[in-house]
Amino acid sequence: MNAQELILSRILPIAVAIMLLWVIYRLLFTNSNRLKFNRSYILISIIFALSLPLLGVLIGYGSPQISSLKHDLFGGIFLNDIVVTPNEVADAPVDGNALPPVEPRFTPWEIGLIIYLIGAGISLILLIFKLVKIFFMILRSPKEKYNGYTAVYTGKDHGSFSFLNYAFFPDKSVSQEIVSHEISHISHCHSWDILFMEIMMVVQWFNPFIYLFKRDLQCIHEYQADRDVVDAGADKRDYMMLILQQCTAVDFSRMSNNFSLILTKKRIKMITKNEKTKGLWWRLMVTLPVLAVMLVANTNATAKEQNEEQPKSAETKNLEDIRIKISQSKDSIYNTDALEVMPEFPGGNEAMVKFLQENVVYPEKAKKKGISGKTYVSFVIEKDGSITDVKVARGFDKSCDAEAVRVVKSMPKWNPGKAKGQFVRVNFTMPFVFKAPQK
Repeated sequence: MNAQELILSRILPIAVAIMLLWVIYRLLFTNSNRLKFNRSYILISIIFALSLPLLGVLIGYGSPQISSLKHDLFGGIFLNDIVVTPNEVADAPVDGNALPPVEPRFTPWEIGLIIYLIGAGISLILLIFKLVKIFFMILRSPKEKYNGYTAVYTGKDHGSFSFLNYAFFPDKSVSQEIVSHEISHISHCHSWDILFMEIMMVVQWFNPFIYLFKRDLQCIHEYQADRDVVDAGADKRDYMMLILQQCTAVDFSRMSNNFSLILTKKRIKMITKNEKTKGLWWRLMVTLPVLAVMLVANTNATAKEQNEEQPKSAETKNLEDIRIKISQSKDSIYNTDALEVMPEFPGGNEAMVKFLQENVVYPEKAKKKGISGKTYVSFVIEKDGSITDVKVARGFDKSCDAEAVRVVKSMPKWNPGKAKGQFVRVNFTMPFVFKAPQK
């Protein structure tokens, strides 16, 4: 897989899916007070987007019948791809005073991939730095173990926060409501959500919607912790005043769940919002067609990418008909299981590849138009080693198909195959991959 295919079929589909799913969340669910559902929606959306290329590959692959045809086509001998690329230097006019053209070291797609990898590397380094910073704070600060969590007293002027099973406080004088808030974060395993989002921010560092998703997820975490504190018996008015006092605290680490966030007003509004959001199911149903469209679009793109690797499913019947016609000829065509000696090009496979690469010519018309694709040519090696029944099993361009047929017909006699001590007819399928230069 080259840089262009990696970007277009792997990296960008994830980014587009995250963007669409965030827009849906923003339009339909952002004001909902069904916190568990919202949290699940965000996490499942990211997982769906991340797995979208894999789902497209699994669904986009051809049916088992097509795979069987590819590996058992015309007797079961399917040769390796013969890659054909235009020779731009040889086709150029000769000028004794002109210097040979200098090929660019990297294509634009390769440069884009390099930039992506550099950004991902920097993001990964920053993530590691955040984790190391918290780790050293745990080591250097006094700690006390309680049931289900460990309190870390940092002695620094910052807000309370939690990470994994550690709750960080400036000192022991913090109120019970703050302690309960951080314990709620720990019990809900909110840190694992944030850690997952941080990893996704490494993979999708260029995508602003992954940062928006993380911000929304952190808000849900705060809403859940606030609700737990109020449900435990805290006075709503006193607790809201406490939130206002804490909103000026410094956010020590974006990796942590901090008691104070910028969206203090929304937290207070959510505390006072008692009624359950109505119409949740119809909102959820609206998202299903969008998910289906994304999956179908990615599947079609994957199928198009794999189009050069296997015959189209719509042509399966035609390929079967050709195989039946061959098998009904006057002499049987043997498959690999019945052969004692395989037919062989004079000099072996390397000699065959060298012959084909030296003799095949990229059609000028296809080269100018930048046409690329794969042609499957079937042929029969007769009992005397001659080549007959050369035809296109599946093609994509008339000029490229004709060139593939021509070069196969020009091959010298092969060493014939044997079955039961007798020379026999054997069928082959040879794929020619025509790759035009990227413009």
